[in-house]
Amino acid sequence: MVVIDFFPDIGINMSIVIMGGVTFIVLAFITRQIGKPVFKSSKQELIFTFFSGIYIFSLLIILSLLGGVSQAGIGLTNPIPWVIYLIGVLVSYTKYKKELKQTSNNGRGTCQ
Repeated sequence: MVVIDFFPDIGINMSIVIMGGVTFIVLAFITRQIGKPVFKSSKQELIFTFFSGIYIFSLLIILSLLGGVSQAGIGLTNPIPWVIYLIGVLVSYTKYKKELKQTSNNGRGTCQ
């Protein structure tokens, strides 16, 4: 969808992209094991959040270098994607630090 936003005359029908996305989401829900968390630890969540943001911003850079211009205003100069990314990384980092503190406190015995 981002490629279509940057290059609207590429010839890809938007309904095909939407049907593919919906199919992917439905299959993800069907195949996911119910009751199991997506990430085994907050460290995995932090790593995923960090690298998925790098992927998105790399995609925006590549599409811009190829001469594309976003029709919706999504780009590196738009502060909204940066704010959303930073909030996501900060939330994941906070969870990670909290989990680290909790595991270090559980490992220590209290002697009285």
